[in-house]
Amino acid sequence: MERVLIIDDEEHIRDLLGEMLTMNGYDCTLASNALEARGIMQKSSFELVLCDINMPGESGLDFIQHVVSDFPDTATLMITAMDDPLVADHALQIGVYDYITKPFELNGVLISLANALRRRELEIDNRIYRKNLEMKVEDRTAALQQSEARLRAIFEAAKHVAFILIDHVEKKNKMIEFSPGAEHLFGYDRREVIGRPASLLSIPEDMIDPREVPARAKDGEVGFTREVTLTRKPGEEIQALFTSYPIFGAKGDMTAVLVVAIDISDRIRAAKEIQKNLDRWRRALEGIIHAMALTLEMRDPYTAGHQQRVASLVTAIGNKMGFSEEQIQGVRLAAMIHDIGKISVPAEILSKPGLITELEFHLIRTHSKVGYDILKGIEFPWPIAQMVFQHHERIDGKGYPQGLSDKEILLEAKILGVADVVEAMASHRPYRPSLGIKKALDEISSNRGVIYDPQVVDACLSVFEEDGFKFD
Repeated sequence: MERVLIIDDEEHIRDLLGEMLTMNGYDCTLASNALEARGIMQKSSFELVLCDINMPGESGLDFIQHVVSDFPDTATLMITAMDDPLVADHALQIGVYDYITKPFELNGVLISLANALRRRELEIDNRIYRKNLEMKVEDRTAALQQSEARLRAIFEAAKHVAFILIDHVEKKNKMIEFSPGAEHLFGYDRREVIGRPASLLSIPEDMIDPREVPARAKDGEVGFTREVTLTRKPGEEIQALFTSYPIFGAKGDMTAVLVVAIDISDRIRAAKEIQKNLDRWRRALEGIIHAMALTLEMRDPYTAGHQQRVASLVTAIGNKMGFSEEQIQGVRLAAMIHDIGKISVPAEILSKPGLITELEFHLIRTHSKVGYDILKGIEFPWPIAQMVFQHHERIDGKGYPQGLSDKEILLEAKILGVADVVEAMASHRPYRPSLGIKKALDEISSNRGVIYDPQVVDACLSVFEEDGFKFD
């Protein structure tokens, strides 16, 4: 039973992957971050590590580089968001076998795992083979025969993985091995390609070049990987994941290259379809949130547009702070309904033109908790309920309703809190006229590092003073 270590900071994804793989015969261990995973790997060995890219603390990419370097016999897969193609490409370059996109399907995960484990066997045999070459001549024969037999078995058994061995010495860049999986992938019979140039298969030249392959591979230990569009014999274009492995001779020079390829066309098509469905779902989600915001604003005409303007400002601040599109969308949607809890406050209090009583003020202050109670049961991809709950918390611990301080407050809630204050001060209210944007910016500037997060204040000031941001 293959042992798999799963690392993901999102508990529900971690548990889901563990259950899926356990049901399919894998022995799974779960970790919530890279630090915990390092401790586990010091005590136990694993055939495969499945790791999320974006995690708090040490990133998934840094952790996987550690695994590739210190645990070369362990296969590695990464989980990535749909909008991270450059990060996914970088993961392949550092030695990750494959990546799985969120949201994922069981079949796609199982196929990626099976292919990674097959590739792991091949790499181990390749290392054994090279080690055998360094042995004394009288000790080599039995070991080489055993290694070659295992390689041959893998070649013949892997129906969905293509293996092509290209000779660079005697055959001068000609193919000398072509597995059944290669026949299936490329559409050629073995007899049609043996002894012919590798250019017949449209393999990128740098993936078989005797100068490029050793330079791109890490000391010959692993090959380098990329996605390639290839044309099968019938003229059909498909997407494939290629990896090149240098094969070294006794003198240390590269004598051949082994190309391993798998068809990922179905996975890419499925990923595109999933992305379409995800985009459709997100548009529907945004529409629902917008409807919720309008419901509140119809009760309170004086704050009509407040949530939309706050959403506009948090988007600008998030961009200034280098947030990803995914993070910005989360905080923007939270901003659109951050005052949803005011639906429990009588409309006459919200629109009261004069001073409010202490009891009325206390009632208004409950809106953060009420908003949280309304939203907490909805499984958003972001902690929207917590952002709404915390948007009146302050880093000195004197905010409400929980009295949280600095590191206890979500960064997104800190952004929402600053944007909320700036918009409220700059806008007309029933009990006072607009104080103006200058007064609002003076407020957050003078309380930078005291009430408001300094990083957020700096970003907010910058979008107004340098980028010319204005409320619509």
